[in-house]
Amino acid sequence: MNLLLENKIVTDYTTEPVSVSTAKAYMKVNFSDDDTLIASLLKNATLWLENYTGFSYGVRTIMLTIEMNANEFYLLPGPVQNVCCVSIIDHVPTETDDYVVIGGQLKVYTSGIYEISLEVGYTTIQKDAENDILAITAYTYQNRGIDLSNENASLVDFPMLASAYYKRLAI
Repeated sequence: MNLLLENKIVTDYTTEPVSVSTAKAYMKVNFSDDDTLIASLLKNATLWLENYTGFSYGVRTIMLTIEMNANEFYLLPGPVQNVCCVSIIDHVPTETDDYVVIGGQLKVYTSGIYEISLEVGYTTIQKDAENDILAITAYTYQNRGIDLSNENASLVDFPMLASAYYKRLAI
């Protein structure tokens, strides 16, 4: 069984995949008082969707530390753009080429603790993912501040997400 010990973002993408102006147009907001709030909600929606699907909606460099058994696969965050370095850590980290990446999964041939540096993410966001980020942002914007302790409070149903069809499952 493989065990993720650490997932660290080394360099994050610099531009959010969906702009505040696009979100405001989608939500029909024509004032600037809530721009900071909308930017924050966009960031949260993007992170939520990334965690839900297993995909990164911008290119970033990450460092994974994984305890892996030989000949087992580990589903990497996707899509993988480039595997920069794979090192096995005993007492001294040693770079190794004793691995293969197949279909977004890493397979090593020696058991141990590995540090993997890789670039992941889309260079251009898919329209389905953009629409989902907008829908989640609009939902959280519309439903902010609702007191759920009030028995008369009701929430609009959470939006159906097209990205549900892209969700990556470890098999």
